Amino acid sequence: MSNDKSNLMLIVAGFFGSLIAVGKASHGNLRDNLLAISAGTSSAYFLTPLVFSVTGTDASQQTMSAMAFLLGVLGQRGVEIVIGKVFPDTKETPNA
Repeated sequence: MSNDKSNLMLIVAGFFGSLIAVGKASHGNLRDNLLAISAGTSSAYFLTPLVFSVTGTDASQQTMSAMAFLLGVLGQRGVEIVIGKVFPDTKETPNA
């Protein structure tokens, strides 16, 4: 049950973080807003354990929720930051 609660906390924290990011960016388009919320929530849920695993940090549930919130706010940019830290040799491709 504790693991279910931990997963739920990551989802909730990431969701509220992504809501703040969407509110700040105000895309104006419902589709873009929903995609941004989905990306922020997903990145928080999947990347939070990865961040603590890669850094070798043993974190409390509160600390993991705080990181999930921040990753939710960062959304896609958070994914790019984590990938850059995990795979430092990866070079970004220029936008077409």
